[in-house]
Formats: sequence, structure tokens, C-alpha cells
Amino acid sequence: MARALCEQCNFSLSTCICNAITCVDNQTQVVVLQHPSEAKISKNTAQLLALSLTRCKIIIGENNQDFACLQKLPLSSTVLLYPNEDAIELDVANDNENVRPITHLIVLDGTWNKAFKILQLTPLLQKFKTVSFRQIPTNRYTIRKAPRADSLSTLEAVAHSLSLIEALNPAPLYDLLDELITKQTQHMPAHVKARYL
Repeated sequence: MARALCEQCNFSLSTCICNAITCVDNQTQVVVLQHPSEAKISKNTAQLLALSLTRCKIIIGENNQDFACLQKLPLSSTVLLYPNEDAIELDVANDNENVRPITHLIVLDGTWNKAFKILQLTPLLQKFKTVSFRQIPTNRYTIRKAPRADSLSTLEAVAHSLSLIEALNPAPLYDLLDELITKQTQHMPAHVKARYL
């Protein structure tokens, strides 16, 4: 028998996070390209962005065909958040000026391997400038293990990006992430919870 889901946040009723959702009026359109396997994971944070941000779209897929809508994005003011060697660092003043204005932020939602796969299968992404950070904030999302020390959840990466791009206050997004962590760990035995928190 399927668990009853909250109609607003789509989490189970026991892990509903609606009380922590705050509407955040971001000016930069966030476009999340989500690997299909991520859509089924209850601890995925992209859905939290969609619940909070006024301008956020999640597109599920893996390749050019799935993400054909990228062709409609403005080339000069759209950036891809991806830490390659050509990435412009949003937290460095001189680099920051090289990508102003930014109207659309593309984010890949998946493990490092799956995000790389999306990048390889979607040549449309090659036409956009890439952005990243020199100083990576501390990962708050401890309940989902990442293979790299510089890993951030999708929510954290977007929250930090928007704080740099448009001086948006990321606190409501981090509060929502904290609520998800609390709800996801509330029934764990103490010794298990200690591994994550």
C-alpha cells in the first residue's frame, strides 16, 4: 500500500516540510536539469527549490532531445553552474563582472557521474559560459554522502549562487533544507543518526 503524500510538498505525511516553506522571490530563472534517477530519491533537494523559488523549473532527462528548451534561453545572459577549468568564479569580483547580467542559471541535478553524463549527452550546454565558486561553503547536507569534499547539494549550490548573483538571502532555503534533514532523521536510532549529524 502506497504511503499517503502531502499534496503540497509531495513528501510523506510523516516527513511533510510545508511548515518550513517560505516563498523566495528570486530574479534569476533557475533551470534544473535533473537526471531521471534523482526524481525518485526522497532526499533530493531540487524539489525543495521548486517549492520555494518563484522562478525555478525542473526538467527531467539526460540529453539534447530531453533538454531542447535550452535552445530558447538567451545565450549572453545564461550560465551553467559547473566547476570546470573555464568556469568564471562568482565569488571573485573581477570574474563576477564578466558574467553580468545573469538572467538564467542552469544547474545539473545528479551525482557527479550522472551530471557529467548529462553534460556529455547534451551538446547544447557547450554554448553557455560556466560558473563556479573559488570558496565553497561548508556542506550542510550531511544525510546524503558525497564522494568529493567539495560537493554541495543542488539546493546549497543554487542558494549560494543566487546569494552571489543577486544578493538573495539564502536563509529561507537553508532553513527548508534543515527541516528536511530533521524530518528524514527523526525516526533513526540515536547511534545511526550520529553518523550523519
